[in-house]
Amino acid sequence: MKPSIAVVRGKFLNRYEMQFFEPLVRDFRVTAFGSLFPYHNRFAFPVVKLPSPMDLPEFPYKMSILNRLFIDAHYLWGLEEKLKGPPAGRQGFDLVHTAETYYRYTQQCLDAKRKGYVRKVIATVLETIPHNNEGIHGRKQYKARARRELDHMIALTAKAKDALVEEGANPGKITVISHFIDTKRFTPGVKKRDPRAVTILFVGRLEEYKGIFDILEALTILRHDPDLSGTAIRAVFVGGGTEQARMTAFEQSHGLGSLVIHEHHAYDDMPDVYRGADIVVAPSKPRVVSRIGKRLTTWEEQYNTSLLEAQASGLAIITTKSGGIPENIGEAGILIAPGDTASLSRELKRLITDRPLRIRLGDLARKRAIRVHDIAIGAGKLTDLYRRILSE
Repeated sequence: MKPSIAVVRGKFLNRYEMQFFEPLVRDFRVTAFGSLFPYHNRFAFPVVKLPSPMDLPEFPYKMSILNRLFIDAHYLWGLEEKLKGPPAGRQGFDLVHTAETYYRYTQQCLDAKRKGYVRKVIATVLETIPHNNEGIHGRKQYKARARRELDHMIALTAKAKDALVEEGANPGKITVISHFIDTKRFTPGVKKRDPRAVTILFVGRLEEYKGIFDILEALTILRHDPDLSGTAIRAVFVGGGTEQARMTAFEQSHGLGSLVIHEHHAYDDMPDVYRGADIVVAPSKPRVVSRIGKRLTTWEEQYNTSLLEAQASGLAIITTKSGGIPENIGEAGILIAPGDTASLSRELKRLITDRPLRIRLGDLARKRAIRVHDIAIGAGKLTDLYRRILSE
């Protein structure tokens, strides 16, 4: 019988990540565990849905309140019993694959292992900032317990592995396996008809730390550039977030209304969205707060799925040297400093006016996606790791 694998993701269960678990159904019996209302719920394997505080409607300071009530809000009621499997004396899942060392459901998975319900527990870790997320009482203990009791950890990037090691994790228990993309779904489109029309695409949350206002500032500069007077520039923002109203006000006050379009698309439609673009821009920057006279980085881009999709779609990319992004795109894009609006506008102008350069960078991106990020590569790495952990 095939080994049984539980993939626990709660509210964050989504098709972006699950696409590279789907090929595993050839070798394993995979079941996903989500909240009652996860991001997505249709996959090539069954989904068990459980109540979670994460499903509560949005309200002011929601995450701050929930994280202090629960230590971490990623809790799934009844998860341990569900991992135990059906009655008749059979042990539950052979391997449970959870996420992050401080998530509450990771602690639940470890509780299930202690009770003998499951054999092995591993976790994918995205966090790249050592000792981050330890300000809330109890999370430091959660992380320490996970480092001790997890059978293995998958670091999304080498930077995430370094953070784990700095926190005290055993390097021998860590394997770096990045995210992957279906390069047969995300493919390049037909090269542009009108060279004077250029579409710039942003895909992601409309939040300050994603660099959305840097894009608008750069567009304001480009709008007044006489060298671009004969070029029809269109900037498409796909996604929602807390800053959409402020973005709209900025666009209106700076005369960008005719340049900027806001859209929402189902994930099934995203390959066509990328095919309609010429340039993808992702100017993420660290989120920094001041505490007791110190400036602390509390978030940085851990990887960025849209950059994988852009590479597979054969698009020219401008992004930032932040978090795991350099490991994500390698040589297949233009890297600038976070928050450097002048460089962003300059590089955008260069790509807008140099079509051969756009095509060359897009070709590099597509080749990297196939060589490094293809879903078959990821499935092979996960299969090898699962088999090794189960044999120990």
